[in-house]
Amino acid sequence: MGASRVAANSQSVSANRFLHDSLKPKAVPTSVWWQNLVLAAGDQPVVTSPYMVRCLEDAVSVCAPTPLVHEKYVASVWHDDWKVHLAGCQHQVVAYDPVAVTVVYFAGEQAAVTMPLVRGSAFMTAVFDLPQQLRLSTTHAILKIDLSFGDGAAVVYLNNGSVWLICCEDNAGLQQSGVSGLESCGNICGAVRLALVSSSCSPVDDEKAAVEALLIARDAVPVGGLVGVAGRAENTALFTINWRVRGSGLPLMYALPHHQTCLEMSEDPGCFWVDSVAAQWSSRGRMRAVAGLQWRWNEDMEPVGFAGPTPLSDEHKDTLRRLVAVDAQSLDDNAKNLPQDPYFFGKAVARAMRIALIADEVGDIQSRDRAIDHAVNWLEPWLNGTNTDYLVYDSEWSGVISNAGLLDPMADFGQGLYNDHHFHYGYFIYAAAALVKLRPGWVQQQQNKEAVDILVRDYFNLTPSVDTHFPFIRCFDFFDGHSYANGLFEFADSRNQESTSEAINSYYATYLYATVTGRLDIALYARAILQLEARTSRVYWHLGDLTDSIYPEEYAQSKAVVGILWSSKADYATWFGDNPEFIYGIQFLPYTPAMALLLKRKWVADIWPRFLETVADNSQTESWREIIHLTYAVVDKTKTFELNSKITSHDDGNSASNSYYWIATAP
Repeated sequence: MGASRVAANSQSVSANRFLHDSLKPKAVPTSVWWQNLVLAAGDQPVVTSPYMVRCLEDAVSVCAPTPLVHEKYVASVWHDDWKVHLAGCQHQVVAYDPVAVTVVYFAGEQAAVTMPLVRGSAFMTAVFDLPQQLRLSTTHAILKIDLSFGDGAAVVYLNNGSVWLICCEDNAGLQQSGVSGLESCGNICGAVRLALVSSSCSPVDDEKAAVEALLIARDAVPVGGLVGVAGRAENTALFTINWRVRGSGLPLMYALPHHQTCLEMSEDPGCFWVDSVAAQWSSRGRMRAVAGLQWRWNEDMEPVGFAGPTPLSDEHKDTLRRLVAVDAQSLDDNAKNLPQDPYFFGKAVARAMRIALIADEVGDIQSRDRAIDHAVNWLEPWLNGTNTDYLVYDSEWSGVISNAGLLDPMADFGQGLYNDHHFHYGYFIYAAAALVKLRPGWVQQQQNKEAVDILVRDYFNLTPSVDTHFPFIRCFDFFDGHSYANGLFEFADSRNQESTSEAINSYYATYLYATVTGRLDIALYARAILQLEARTSRVYWHLGDLTDSIYPEEYAQSKAVVGILWSSKADYATWFGDNPEFIYGIQFLPYTPAMALLLKRKWVADIWPRFLETVADNSQTESWREIIHLTYAVVDKTKTFELNSKITSHDDGNSASNSYYWIATAP
């Protein structure tokens, strides 16, 4: 395929000064929560949850963010709650895993301070590898220091109302320096840990009990974690995070709302809620403290496949035969007339194979074969590299990118800098999965199978230690439970994702493709990720679906969706416009059977009269109006058929037959 061509990205890994040399030969991640650490000046915030961290040239800055709420957004306000001063040091990322990254500040060639940044840790930790004096400062004024909790522990009261616990592993004493500074009484070595005890937005009932609970965990320093997905029962997947710890005892971590409903509590190996500490505020809901070396939870996997969840009636089949014949006939015979970029081409070829699948299900073999023939003629130039915007393998960041994206970072939606890879290639993989189902001989051609496999591996590589050409599941975040779409672009709000439904489509496509090609281990993993992505989409993007307590009333009262979810912000917006039909609609396309995982009757019935009906009526185009209308199929099929009968044009990834099929087969 085009990806057999190899090129070097203009953003270089080999010259990146924030990556340790030992990491550069590996497939370095491009869409992870800590990406800001290795972009540009490397000093924009990363979100560990509940804290935010900036790695500066001469300090590490730690923030327990406070909310800024507006009707259009919920943002995390940055303030330098504490700076750990590290004069004369240079920092680099030296290690990472799916839930942690290790940053080392070097004094010359020696590691001076090691920072394990671990998702959910109740403490921020700096391990002093070389003896030196600890110097801390805060943007606030220090009102009082309580040293009554034992050697090496200080409870510090700041004039913004927050209270912090600071612990030194070697029991060094701490003393105030000026209005806003703290320093150790001499040199220290070992771990220094900072934890928020309470604040105006994260209060506690009993401050002393909160401090004592934190002190129990002071010696258990999380440094990383191993993640796992396994089949537990026929329709259940078991997710695990095994925290790696320096020291002794159980680490104290914070769980996000989607964890709180499903984490298994147990006495052995020990996992239990610790509600004496603050339920810390985050932009995606309050976090709850939990002590334990292992997190375990189940995802109940709803049935999903190529066909819709409700069987077609004979009447529906008759109508679909008429519609699908027209749709198949309208497919363009000239591939040069198709979109030349990977996103819109992907939508086009996936649309053709939706038509083929529907035609096959209703017994229209002629339309099926016509759609398949067109999809093959369109897709194969992309797979063999003879199309205009051919694909290349980027030897710097270890991924498949478009040639236009290689030459222009802003082309193809930033695809050359790894934006939206799961969106783009998910459409390709869906088309390929349908081709394998309907024309198995196509994938038996080795060049086709190898090319499609490369696109799957780009965003869904499960074995980076074996398949060293691509990083581990490029876009998915195991702690946050969903994907991030932006790549090598830095933002003060860190990572973001707009279209949950297109993320779901990518893992749905991977599941189907792995299933029809007989790779059941990949299919299980993809099916589990698909279910978790759908659930977290309903928690964090769907207001009032699985929970109504995530976002403040000022933001939540006038809308039913988040448009873009950032690491530290919820935005009612899209990248391509502020029209309500855009903000809602981008969460609902493409309409495939997998949308049954996302669109639930109770939620749609609730938001239709309050929001969706008006959004549809006021839509400026028919194609977006249809996307909104189609949600209502899970509530009232008859009404949705009536609404859709007035639609004459469709989204470029949709068709008349697909809309009718979705309505007829919706759950």
